[in-house]
Amino acid sequence: MRRRITAALTRRRLGGAVLLLAGLTIAAIVLWPSSDEPQTKPLPIRIVAVPPLGLGFAHPRDWKRTVSGDVIRLTSPDGTLVLLFSSPFDRPGTGFAKQEAKDALLKRFAPAKIVRDGRSPLGRAGRVQSFELVGERDGDLVRALVHVGSSDWRTYVVTMLTGENPSERRLTQARRILETVSFSKPRKI
Repeated sequence: MRRRITAALTRRRLGGAVLLLAGLTIAAIVLWPSSDEPQTKPLPIRIVAVPPLGLGFAHPRDWKRTVSGDVIRLTSPDGTLVLLFSSPFDRPGTGFAKQEAKDALLKRFAPAKIVRDGRSPLGRAGRVQSFELVGERDGDLVRALVHVGSSDWRTYVVTMLTGENPSERRLTQARRILETVSFSKPRKI
């Protein structure tokens, strides 16, 4: 009788082990990535958050980002388009900031003229004050589209600089970057 009990227990253990092994094998086959599936790649964008300024945006990874003082500069890989992000005042003041930007750009790209003055969309801020300027730098035509917006805490100026005929691809990328711009309450780090 003792042998029958031992044999029954051994069969149960062996049967349980076989079922467990079969389950693990099937799970490994189902969950193992096949070579046909695309491998996970990092997102092709970088997310930039500047808490002390309450500024955030996203841009393609292949764009070059530099910081000089209070200005963040994004340059397209081919150098044909530049986006400048700044927050010159720690208070709302879009009218004053817009006039200062106009004066500085008219002087820098002289002879220059304002070709459009109105409102343009800028990320979550909606339609903000903007103007477009055409001028010259070293004999080459320069176009500038300037957005000026503010939150309850700061004023922001976002400038897009291009040559005479930027590529549609670069303009699309720049528009998508501008769609991601957000302003929030500044925080100390």
